[in-house]
Amino acid sequence: MVTTEIAPITFQYSHTIGRQENRSGSGFFYPVAITRDADNRLYVLSRGSETPAFFPCKRVTVFTVDEELVREFGQKVPPEEADDSAPAGTFMWPTAVAVDSAGNAYVADEWLNRITIFDREGECVGKWGTLGDGDGEFNRPAGLAFDAADNLYLVDSANHRVQVFTKEGKFLSQWGGQGDGEGEFSYPWGIEIDRHGDVYVADWRNDRIQKFAPDGRFLMQFGASGQGDGEFYRPTGVAVDPEGIIYVTDFKNDRLQVFDAEGGFIAKLTGEATLSKWGRERVQLDPTIVRGRELAQGLQEREKLFHGPIAVEVDDAGRVFVVECSRQRLQVFRKQKALFGGGPL
Repeated sequence: MVTTEIAPITFQYSHTIGRQENRSGSGFFYPVAITRDADNRLYVLSRGSETPAFFPCKRVTVFTVDEELVREFGQKVPPEEADDSAPAGTFMWPTAVAVDSAGNAYVADEWLNRITIFDREGECVGKWGTLGDGDGEFNRPAGLAFDAADNLYLVDSANHRVQVFTKEGKFLSQWGGQGDGEGEFSYPWGIEIDRHGDVYVADWRNDRIQKFAPDGRFLMQFGASGQGDGEFYRPTGVAVDPEGIIYVTDFKNDRLQVFDAEGGFIAKLTGEATLSKWGRERVQLDPTIVRGRELAQGLQEREKLFHGPIAVEVDDAGRVFVVECSRQRLQVFRKQKALFGGGPL
């Protein structure tokens, strides 16, 4: 085990989940989003590729922290139907997934400009959404998050704003606009709601995180463009743990950064990956791959690093799940407190 120390908190690498899996089964294909349900099962959304051979790879994979595959749902839109007529339950350019209190999964699609709803068994039970820039319309929806009342907060990326809906799709409110001032956005992406109902948005092109009250009132911001501690190069995902610690996937800097509740820099993680259980199963099918990995100098050092970390999720047990789009996997860390020599939370 490798431990990255940051007083008074440590983050200990736990394990890796996933492998590249183009069509279905135990893995992902360009994963871009993660969430979890009330049973602590993880939902990872694979955006996939536009290469025709890989059309079936767009899906949501549901699994446990111990890599037990539960189910998967969703599929690629047939190319001839990639418009308003796209069949229910299909994706073109999916961007985000969120789960409501009843266990229904909502998936945003920035090509189809719609939200698709799946029940606990993965069956499609509804869809809504209209392209536009008026109230309740959206253009290239990105991040999704539910509040405690089951209202859905949606990042309306190309309209540079956040909108709030009932889970049935009824418009409630919106805020934002294009710019770099307080409360303005430039192609925002990820979103998180903390236990107090406050809203955090990854302001992608402005290289910052903004925090708002539930009604959209601006509270604070942190971050700037760059590669230094506390700076970002296209932040994508944001998560907040029960203690108010903020986690941000710094996509083009290939790292996860950690901040206190006021936005003060605490730490950066760059990756400690090992082969996942699913990965070992695949490698061990072919002895030549096993031998090739043994002979490849420096492979393990290169493999462990983040490459395209795009989304992050935290749970009440202090686990941090970091999704890597380019390496088709999650890295899992455990947050610990360094009290009187250290110890798990």
